[in-house]
Amino acid sequence: MQVFEQGAAANDTQYLPARHRTLPIPESVTPIANYPTKLRIFKTLASRYWQVRCYLRGKTYTQSLKTTNKSAAISQAKQFFHIKTAELYGEHVVVKQDRPVIFNDLVTATLAQQQARVERGELTALSLAILRSRLSKNIQPCFGAMPIDTINYQHLTDFVQRLNNKGLSPTSIQQHIVAARKVFHYAHGMNLIKSLPRFPSVKIKSQPRGSFTVGEYRSLVGWARKLIGTRVPTSVTAKSRRGELNVEQYGRISTDLAWLI
Repeated sequence: MQVFEQGAAANDTQYLPARHRTLPIPESVTPIANYPTKLRIFKTLASRYWQVRCYLRGKTYTQSLKTTNKSAAISQAKQFFHIKTAELYGEHVVVKQDRPVIFNDLVTATLAQQQARVERGELTALSLAILRSRLSKNIQPCFGAMPIDTINYQHLTDFVQRLNNKGLSPTSIQQHIVAARKVFHYAHGMNLIKSLPRFPSVKIKSQPRGSFTVGEYRSLVGWARKLIGTRVPTSVTAKSRRGELNVEQYGRISTDLAWLI
């Protein structure tokens, strides 16, 4: 009798309803490191593309990332998260009565302001992504917990020295100062600080890039013409920030490359 019951239980599995094609494939569900746990990418049986899902303000948001490349999907999921939070939380700062406004309180609103510039065509999406990276990687760890109205010239000078010790070039350090200044400009515009702090100057040495000779240009054009119709090497296309779809569409060398040179 026991054998019969076990066999019947095993046979019952064939009558279970089929898993819906739009549900996440369990083994594909991937959380994004250093982001909220409810931000995840996944695949379904209904599409070959990665999907992103995030729970914000009581609602779940899902979107196709239009790529089959996992690394590209993770990058786009981060961008999706920042754009969506900017849309939902808008250009405002929630002032907490139990403590002063700190630098981190202003970052989301500042990025929302810059996102609006992207939508108006005043700023490229890549520039916004670079700004977001500089803020999260180097600027927020330094100033994030500090009250915005207490950050002064000495703090900023120490920040420059910190970047210099990390081996960043003067140009990169200057670009980090510009990124930090955007947050202070936002704070000033919202009357959260009376004036902007003085920013240290960074001397940048001009290092013009060398040019090719006429003979070198001729050699480059010759090689470009010989390679017309061949596929771009995978080692190059794998580094494309535009994703796998772009590689498939523009993956062959055309006459345009020779004309460009």
